[in-house]
Amino acid sequence: MTPNTNDDASGSDADKKFDGALNSVLHIDKKDYPCYVGGLKIASGNEYVVKSPVDESIQFGRFQEPEEDLPDSAVDAAKEAFRSWSRTEPAKRAGMFEMVADMIRKQKYRIAAAVTLSSGMTRKGSIYEVDRLIEIIDDGIKKLREGVKGRPIGVWAIISEYNSPLAAPMGHAISAMLAGNTVVLIPPKECPFPVYMIYDMLVNAAVPDGVFNLIFDRRGKATRSLTENVNLGGIAAIGRSDRFEDLMFASVDDELVFISEFKGMNPLMIYRPASMQAAAEAAISSAFSYSGQRTDSCSKVIVTAGEQKQFIDCLLAAAKDITVGDPAEKGTHIGPVISKESMDVFLRTVRGARDHLIFGGKRVSDETTEAGYYVMPAIFAGLPEDHELNGMDHSLPILSVQIADDLNEAMEMAGDCETGPGSGIMSKDEKVIERFLGEADTDVVYINGPSSVIGTALKADIANFMR
Repeated sequence: MTPNTNDDASGSDADKKFDGALNSVLHIDKKDYPCYVGGLKIASGNEYVVKSPVDESIQFGRFQEPEEDLPDSAVDAAKEAFRSWSRTEPAKRAGMFEMVADMIRKQKYRIAAAVTLSSGMTRKGSIYEVDRLIEIIDDGIKKLREGVKGRPIGVWAIISEYNSPLAAPMGHAISAMLAGNTVVLIPPKECPFPVYMIYDMLVNAAVPDGVFNLIFDRRGKATRSLTENVNLGGIAAIGRSDRFEDLMFASVDDELVFISEFKGMNPLMIYRPASMQAAAEAAISSAFSYSGQRTDSCSKVIVTAGEQKQFIDCLLAAAKDITVGDPAEKGTHIGPVISKESMDVFLRTVRGARDHLIFGGKRVSDETTEAGYYVMPAIFAGLPEDHELNGMDHSLPILSVQIADDLNEAMEMAGDCETGPGSGIMSKDEKVIERFLGEADTDVVYINGPSSVIGTALKADIANFMR
C-alpha cells in the first residue's frame, strides 16, 4: 500500500493531510506493546504480531499477551487509584481530558490513518471514528462542567471488538473516567493500535497511574477473568463476539452496572417508499459500510411480495457500483474484512446458501488486494424463513432480502431477529411509519435513510457511568 499521490485524487487539504499521515503510520517504528497496569509496562514474553487486514505485510509490532493473574492485578490497581481519582475535582478531571481532546484534534489524520491500516475502514469511516471520539469527549466535559448529577461507581471493565476500533472503546473509557471511575480496557484484538495511541495521550495529559489500565487479550482468557472479578462496579461490552454471550448473565447482578452495545442485524423494512431507487441505495449503504462490520450495519431487509421485484432490480443496480479495494483510496466503498478467519467464515457461509445468492459472495484478489482479506459483499433473497441469515447477525458483508406476504408479516419479520441497536423503515406512508415506531423494540429507529444515523458508541454518555 502506498499513499495516494495523485493531485487530482487528493486535492482537498483534508485528503493531503490524510495521505501524509498514512505515509507516516506506514513507516512507524515497529516495537513491543506491553500491557499497562498501574502505570507500569507489563511484558509476559508471550508475544503476538498484529497484522493489517489491508495487507499482511503491514505489521504494527509485537503485543504482549497477559499472564493469568494480570486482570486481577489491573482491577486492584484501578481500585486503589479510584480512592483519589473519585475525589478529584470535576474541573481538574475536565481539564485533563480537554488536553487529551486537543491532542486528538492535532493528530486527527494520523489517528485516522492508523484506524484505516489496522481495521480496513475507509478513510471516510476512519475520520468519522476520530470525530466521534472527539464529540464524546467534548460532550462529557460539557456535562461535567455543567454539574451532571450522580456519583462514580468504581472500577469499570471495558471490553470492545473491531466493530468500532476507536470511538467505542475509548469513548466509553473516557466517559467513565470523566465521571470519576477508573478503567481496565481490553481493546479489539485484531486492531488494538489506535487505542494504544490514545493511551500515550492520557499519560501526556497527566492522568494518574492506575486510572486507565490496558490489557491486550487475543485468546479471551483475560476477558473472562476480568469480567468475573468481584471488585468491578460496571462492565461495558461493545461489538460482536462469541465471548460476549457469557456477559449477558452479568446484567442480572444488581450490584453490577452492565452496558451493552452488541452488534445486531439492524433490520430495514421497505414499504411503499417515495423512491425505490433511494430505498435500495440506503440498503446498500446500511449493509456494506465498513464491510458490514459496524455496530449499526444492516444485515436484513424486509420487503413485501408485491414490491419484491422492483426493489431487487434497484438493489442489484446499486450493488453494481460497489468498489472493493484499498480503503485508503478515495474512491473505495469497501475495504477488507477484519481477519482471515472472518474471510473464511464469509466464504463458507456463502457456499452454504449459494442457491439463494443473487449478488457477489466471492473473494476479491488482484494486485492491490491479494495480500489482504477482501470479498465482494453477498446478497441473498428468498432464504427459508428460519434460515440463520434471517435471524442471526454474522458481522460480515452479507445482506438477506426477506420476502413478506403483507405488511403485518413484514412487521413481524422486522422484530424476529437479533435486532441490535436499531431498526429502520423506508416508506412514504406516515401511518405505517407511526406503527413501525410503536412496534420497534430497538433503541433507535432510522427512517427514510441509511442505518449509519444510529451511529457509534450510543451509550458512551457520562451519565451512564454514574449512580
